[in-house]
Amino acid sequence: MRESWHAKDGLRSISGIVLAAVGGAVVTVLILILFYRAGGLPSVASPVVLTGNDLQLVSGQGEKTPAGLEVRQPGPQELTIVRGSSRMARAALYRRLFWQVDGLDPGQELRLIWTTFAEPGTVQELVLPSVGPEGGALDLGAEPRWQDRIAVVGLALSGSLRQPLVIRRLELQPLVPTVTELLGWAVDEWTTFEDWNQRSINYAAGAPPNALFPPVLVVALWIGFSVSLYAAFGSSRRAVEQRWPYVALFLVGWLALDLRWEWDLSRRLAQTEARFAGKEGDERRLADLDGDLYRFLLEVRRRLPERPCRLFVVSSDPGGYWAGRARYHLLPHNGFMGFSQPPTANAAREGDYVLILSPLAGVRYDHERKMLEWTKGQLPAEMLHASARGVLLRVLGG
Repeated sequence: MRESWHAKDGLRSISGIVLAAVGGAVVTVLILILFYRAGGLPSVASPVVLTGNDLQLVSGQGEKTPAGLEVRQPGPQELTIVRGSSRMARAALYRRLFWQVDGLDPGQELRLIWTTFAEPGTVQELVLPSVGPEGGALDLGAEPRWQDRIAVVGLALSGSLRQPLVIRRLELQPLVPTVTELLGWAVDEWTTFEDWNQRSINYAAGAPPNALFPPVLVVALWIGFSVSLYAAFGSSRRAVEQRWPYVALFLVGWLALDLRWEWDLSRRLAQTEARFAGKEGDERRLADLDGDLYRFLLEVRRRLPERPCRLFVVSSDPGGYWAGRARYHLLPHNGFMGFSQPPTANAAREGDYVLILSPLAGVRYDHERKMLEWTKGQLPAEMLHASARGVLLRVLGG
């Protein structure tokens, strides 16, 4: 009789755990959806605001001022280009564009430009409607090319400038998603594959950037709500006082995260095997994420002396990934990073080498004079190699 009573009590406890787990899942989803629909979206997906200090002048001459980025002259082919990082904003979420530019002549076409994480080498363009100095707004939801994650966003203008152009603000704002969109994103974020990146050796995100339903947060909420429901509506006082149901709910949540991580890891393993299996040496490096850069640096290394030399690595992102990888691949040469402009004649001496990674605005090479020139200086140098990836030069005397 006692055994039968214990069996029934155990069944009631299990059914209570199942009901609490299902109720916790429902409450978790409802709470998150209500949070985002009721105005909580900006706390998770804040607007991307680019002012003068956040924008980079890629083509043209000018400077940053308190009013914004001021452009006084266009660059080659009378082209003015400014750009900035959009923090890998999700295009489907960040669909509202605001801009404010002073100094546009009537009839001039201002274009929005952007690149995506999936196609970083492809620049997309969209002509913006004409607006006054107060600025304009545009919904990008109907633009078919506005998709994936936006890596870089900026503005472009063709033609001469009769007056200075001041880019005051470029802003992307998220639009509140519908319930259907939120549910779709929740599924997508739980099934998105996180590929290898530069932080993988020390860090696993477990979710795409700017996730609205990060798995760790969702599981933590689910455990909290499920435990609370079981404690509040347990089938009996004895069942509520037992510890194992709470431990079971915690372990189920932990197991869900671990299974997702194992699934992600297995896909990484399959991708790594497909990319590197059977390859050795340079062939393996060429198959890596920076294979195109390594191919360019192989040509650069052939033109460097065998003994280690001084090498200045110049890049539009002087402390970034590509400059660092270039310096690493060219070891044991003594590479110096941190240069957004070529070194001056006082810093570089005869026999040093300068590696310029493309793109780098405002720098040109005079072949007849063998002179590297930019806005604030010049350096006598001989060009040794040039490609779409960059240029290698050797510093001359005089």
